[in-house]
Amino acid sequence: MAWATGDEAKALRSATDAFQAATGTRASLTVESDVATYNLDLQQAIASDTPPDVCLISARDFSGIDPIRDLVEVTPAAGTASRSIAAFTVAGAIKAIPDEFSVNMLFYNPNHFDRAGIGYPDRHWNWDILEAISRALVSLKLQDNSGEPIYPLELVADFDFWNVLCAQVGHPIMDLNDWHLAGDDGKDSQLHALGLIHDIFHEYAITAPLQKTHMQPGRFFAQQRASLLIAPSEFTASLPKFHYAMTLLPGDINRASVARVNGWAVTSKSSQSEAALSLALFLARQPLHAGWSSVQKSADESSPDAICYEALSQAVIPRFDPKTATFAQFLDQQIDLLARNSQQTTDALYAHIQTEYRNGYAPPSVESVLPHAAELKAPAAAQVRGL
Repeated sequence: MAWATGDEAKALRSATDAFQAATGTRASLTVESDVATYNLDLQQAIASDTPPDVCLISARDFSGIDPIRDLVEVTPAAGTASRSIAAFTVAGAIKAIPDEFSVNMLFYNPNHFDRAGIGYPDRHWNWDILEAISRALVSLKLQDNSGEPIYPLELVADFDFWNVLCAQVGHPIMDLNDWHLAGDDGKDSQLHALGLIHDIFHEYAITAPLQKTHMQPGRFFAQQRASLLIAPSEFTASLPKFHYAMTLLPGDINRASVARVNGWAVTSKSSQSEAALSLALFLARQPLHAGWSSVQKSADESSPDAICYEALSQAVIPRFDPKTATFAQFLDQQIDLLARNSQQTTDALYAHIQTEYRNGYAPPSVESVLPHAAELKAPAAAQVRGL
């Protein structure tokens, strides 16, 4: 089972055909076109004791199933990025073979920098340089061919962005299953990051208009009306064809980004575990989804994939269970409001977040708090939709 759309699904079918040609083992395939439907169908299949042998898993929430209970331990191929392996490691066991990842990057439009006579973003950029360059771009009042304004920077203000900023000053809020929100050692980092978000959107006034809540950024950049964009690297799959490039996010004390990782897992009740493991390893040779990068390092050191691979080594990889996913949504909302409301003070927001965390969201100290798919109540005659 997997989720994929259009050409991705066709490529996946070709891969399973190639597996059959190479091994003599035929793999039947169920594909959903959207992640939410896929997750529901996967959970129902496992809960009703009709699991797939192999399934595509998101490390962000293990696609709603319990990795300890529902997935077997696996061994990735040599050369697999260590951070991607960590994404699927639970209680010391690797529960999926990493396949692909997407990591937040700094996109830029070289044409705008050429028009402004400003050098392109590179590894020496920090947030102070981004501010200074963005203010310079504001002062030039660049316009597109239709006379519409070109904004310096487009980004979304959410929990992931706050987490990255905190990680860059030494104290990520969350990495894998571990929250670091309540300790005094992270307070200065969290307040510093909240202050930077406030300044970017209100004091510096360098950002494109915010999208509606929970919408990914990129509309202005795609229209060539934003010079810089902070977004997941998978966004390349939906960009129209024009000359753009991307590099690492600006840094602070350290460099950091945030990553999403997908991988192929073998279910505990697989009827053919040996063949299933062979198929999982076979499918993990190349990314499934357009815009995502392989967890195997690119041979071309100057390629966009190689730059993304470097960012992966620095990235935090949040992993949510249902309870902490709800809290993360709350944080998304609060950070978004901070970007939209110039009157919101960072001290008051920090206190509000701490109160909510301590009073209801602080995760319990248990080995696994991910959901048990077998506890879900599936319909008596659950049907799995597929192609």
